[in-house]
Order: sequence, then structure tokens, then C-alpha cells
Amino acid sequence: MKRAYSLRFSRSAKTYEKWALPQRETALRLVELVRPSGVILDLGCGTGFVSSLLPDRCVTLGLDLSDKMAQAYRERFGTAVVGDAENLPFKDKSFDFVLSNFSLHWTELSRSLPEALRVAREGIGLAVPVEGSLQGLNFPFPSVSRVMNFVEGYESSYFLENIEVPFQGWELVKFFHYTGSSLNPLRKRPLTKREILNLINSIERAFFRVLFLYVRL
Repeated sequence: MKRAYSLRFSRSAKTYEKWALPQRETALRLVELVRPSGVILDLGCGTGFVSSLLPDRCVTLGLDLSDKMAQAYRERFGTAVVGDAENLPFKDKSFDFVLSNFSLHWTELSRSLPEALRVAREGIGLAVPVEGSLQGLNFPFPSVSRVMNFVEGYESSYFLENIEVPFQGWELVKFFHYTGSSLNPLRKRPLTKREILNLINSIERAFFRVLFLYVRL
């Protein structure tokens, strides 16, 4: 499944910037919540929405499962590695802050969240779509309680917000395609064109229910 995710996001590396409007908005909310400084790991960096919002005094490193996304990030910000959020190739406390925008829901949280906590010194910040997102599409978004269970015992602050997807009909289909997010791990086969049309027509308003979480270490 990880290879499938990597291929999908690699294919969308050139179109992601234009279409990933909700992800751009959540990056802004995340940076405003955490206000990080120092050395930052942009975890699941994509093309670098989070890093583009950080002060110049921050030193950033991007990590993404997709080689094409890492390449796009590298061209803008200089340093990125291809890697797995569930097995980070860094020593303990390598970064002041770890920020992850719209990426950890593609991972096994029982592995990726402890890894993010392991390599951070001061804190981690997450923007994670949770249950209630894209109602009708049956994507297995994690529950708020599942995410929070992994940071129990840490000082944290969080809020929930609905982030609208500003597309409808076939434009919504294009959004999923051009952002690499059309793969549903619960589906045994690709949908037919008619099934896609019926599904999209059943959605009156698409939005992500997003958990914004700041954990202080």
C-alpha cells in the first residue's frame, strides 16, 4: 500500500500546488497554532506548504514518501529526503519541532506518532483530517480520540475546524486526482465512471474535519 501511495503522490507532484487548496489553508492554521522556531522537520512535506510559511530564521528539512514530492520540495527549499514517517531515519531529538500537515492519516498512527515525538525536542504540530471528513466517501479517517490517545500525558492544545473543499462535480473528482488523494484503502477495486458520478452527485458539500494539535515536550 505504501508503494501505491508513493506512486499516486509522485504523479500529482506537478499539479498539487494548484489543486490542494484545503491543504494550503490547513498549513496556515497549523503554523499559526505552533509558531515554531529553530530546526524544523516538515513531515510528509509534499511541495512545502508548511515550510513556505515559516520565518527565514528557521532551518527546515522535508521528508516525504514520494520521491517526486521530495524533489519538488528540494527545488524550493534545498533539503529533503525520501523516507517513511513510520520509521524516521533520524536520531532522537534531532529537531526542535516536527510539523505534519495532512499526511499522517495515510500512515499507521501507532508507528508514525511515536516516531514524530521521538525526533522532536520542543514539540510537534499536526493537522490531521479525522472522522466526519468527506462524508459519504467512506474513507477510514482516524477518530479524534484515536489521535489523542497517542499523546496522552503530554501538555497539548488543539481545536477542530471544518475546511471546505471548494470544488463540486467533476472538479471534485479532479481535486482528488490532482492531489494524489483518490486512493481509498478500503476499496477492493477502482470505481467505474458511473459509480464515481453517482458518488460525487450524492455529496452536497465536501469538507475535511481537521484536528489541529500542538504537543509540547
